[in-house]
Amino acid sequence: MNKITQVLFVCLGNTARSPAAEYLARYYARELHLDLKFDSCGFINAFHYMQPESRKYLEAKGIEHSDFVPKLLNRKLLERQDLVLTMEKSHSKEIISNYHNIKDINNKVFTLKEFNGEKNNLNIVDPYYTSDETYRNVLKIIDENVEKAIKKIKKLNES
Repeated sequence: MNKITQVLFVCLGNTARSPAAEYLARYYARELHLDLKFDSCGFINAFHYMQPESRKYLEAKGIEHSDFVPKLLNRKLLERQDLVLTMEKSHSKEIISNYHNIKDINNKVFTLKEFNGEKNNLNIVDPYYTSDETYRNVLKIIDENVEKAIKKIKKLNES
C-alpha cells in the first residue's frame, strides 16, 4: 500500500457511524500531528444532518463538527482515496463489486475492524433505532477502532 493521505469512512446513511468516525479520525490525526484528509459518505441519503447521539458523543470529547454535510458514495469520491474504511463487510463487498474498475479498489477497501487486524466480527452495527446504551457502545467501538487505525496509518506511512 502506498502512503495513505486520504481516508474515506463509509456506512449506510452517513448520519451516525461514518460521520463520527470521520471527526474522530480528524481529532486523533491532529493529536499525532499527521497531515491526513478524512471524509465520510453513505449508500443512501438518510437525513441532512448527523444523528444527535453522534453529535453528543463528539461534543463530549470537545470535537467540533458543525461543518458536517452528509454525502452519497460516488465514483469520484472513491477515486480520490488511498484507504476506504467501511462499517460492515457488506459495504466493502458492495463497493468492490460496483466499482471494480477503479484502480486498486480491492487493495484499499476494508472494514474498520478488518484494517486493524480483526479476523472475526468485522461489522460495527448500525445503532439507529436502538437504545441509548447500544448507541454509546457502538460509538465507543468506533472511537477505539479509529484511534487504532490512525496509529496504524502513522506507522505504515513512516515505514
